[in-house]
Amino acid sequence: MFRIAISHLEERHVTPVEHSTALSVDEAVRAVCTYLPSSGTEMFVGDEVQHSVNQVNDFRKDVTVPCGDRYRVVIAPMM
Repeated sequence: MFRIAISHLEERHVTPVEHSTALSVDEAVRAVCTYLPSSGTEMFVGDEVQHSVNQVNDFRKDVTVPCGDRYRVVIAPMM
């Protein structure tokens, strides 16, 4: 299982906006793309996320949506 955390970034403040879980990396990627559909989420590719999880134990990416809001996405295995 994987945990998904999406946080809104403002200057020095990080505000959690979404927490969920997924059974697989692909399901986690789909959940992120559903929550942030206009963010250009084509950067979230299952193989790349899985590689990052295997190498550094999580996947982190800052995303800027077209309206200018910034979000941090974290996908990590549940332990």
